[in-house]
Amino acid sequence: MSKEPETEPYEQLFLRFSAKVEKIIIRAVIFVIILLVCVQALLQNAYIRKHFTRVEPLEGQPYIVPEHPLRERS
Repeated sequence: MSKEPETEPYEQLFLRFSAKVEKIIIRAVIFVIILLVCVQALLQNAYIRKHFTRVEPLEGQPYIVPEHPLRERS
Protein backbone atom coordinates (compact mmCIF):
# COMPACT_ATOMS: atom_id res chain seq x y z
CA MET A 1 0.00 0.00 0.00
CA SER A 2 1.77 3.13 -1.20
CA LYS A 3 0.78 6.60 -0.19
CA GLU A 4 0.34 9.24 -2.84
CA PRO A 5 1.92 12.68 -2.27
CA GLU A 6 -1.51 14.22 -1.64
CA THR A 7 -2.18 11.86 1.25
CA GLU A 8 1.17 12.27 3.00
CA PRO A 9 0.97 13.95 6.36
CA TYR A 10 1.83 17.60 6.61
CA GLU A 11 4.92 16.86 8.72
CA GLN A 12 6.50 14.71 6.01
CA LEU A 13 5.90 17.38 3.39
CA PHE A 14 7.34 20.04 5.68
CA LEU A 15 10.43 17.95 6.44
CA ARG A 16 11.07 17.41 2.75
CA PHE A 17 10.57 21.10 1.99
CA SER A 18 12.80 22.25 4.86
CA ALA A 19 15.56 19.85 3.80
CA LYS A 20 15.55 21.35 0.30
CA VAL A 21 15.56 24.90 1.64
CA GLU A 22 18.35 24.03 4.06
CA LYS A 23 20.51 22.72 1.20
CA ILE A 24 19.90 25.90 -0.79
CA ILE A 25 20.83 28.10 2.18
CA ILE A 26 23.99 26.10 2.89
CA ARG A 27 25.06 26.32 -0.76
CA ALA A 28 24.37 30.07 -0.79
CA VAL A 29 26.45 30.61 2.37
CA ILE A 30 29.33 28.56 0.96
CA PHE A 31 29.14 30.52 -2.32
CA VAL A 32 29.21 33.86 -0.48
CA ILE A 33 32.20 32.78 1.64
CA ILE A 34 34.10 31.65 -1.47
CA LEU A 35 33.19 34.90 -3.22
CA LEU A 36 34.40 36.90 -0.21
CA VAL A 37 37.74 35.07 -0.17
CA CYS A 38 38.18 35.59 -3.91
CA VAL A 39 37.42 39.31 -3.73
CA GLN A 40 39.77 39.75 -0.79
CA ALA A 41 42.49 37.94 -2.75
CA LEU A 42 41.87 40.22 -5.75
CA LEU A 43 42.17 43.29 -3.53
CA GLN A 44 45.74 42.27 -2.71
CA ASN A 45 46.68 43.29 -6.27
CA ALA A 46 47.39 47.05 -6.44
CA TYR A 47 46.15 47.43 -10.03
CA ILE A 48 42.81 45.77 -9.30
CA ARG A 49 42.44 47.51 -5.93
CA LYS A 50 42.89 50.88 -7.68
CA HIS A 51 39.88 50.16 -9.92
CA PHE A 52 37.64 48.50 -7.29
CA THR A 53 37.87 51.03 -4.46
CA ARG A 54 37.04 54.71 -4.36
CA VAL A 55 39.31 55.43 -1.39
CA GLU A 56 42.51 54.00 -2.85
CA PRO A 57 43.43 57.16 -4.84
CA LEU A 58 43.05 59.20 -1.63
CA GLU A 59 45.55 57.11 0.33
CA GLY A 60 48.59 59.09 1.39
CA GLN A 61 47.12 62.54 0.82
CA PRO A 62 47.55 64.81 3.86
CA TYR A 63 44.60 65.95 5.90
CA ILE A 64 44.15 69.72 5.62
CA VAL A 65 43.38 71.30 8.98
CA PRO A 66 40.95 74.24 8.87
CA GLU A 67 42.52 77.65 9.59
CA HIS A 68 40.42 78.34 12.69
CA PRO A 69 39.58 74.96 14.28
CA LEU A 70 38.15 76.53 17.46
CA ARG A 71 35.74 78.88 15.69
CA GLU A 72 32.23 77.53 15.25
CA ARG A 73 30.80 77.17 11.79
CA SER A 74 27.98 79.45 10.90
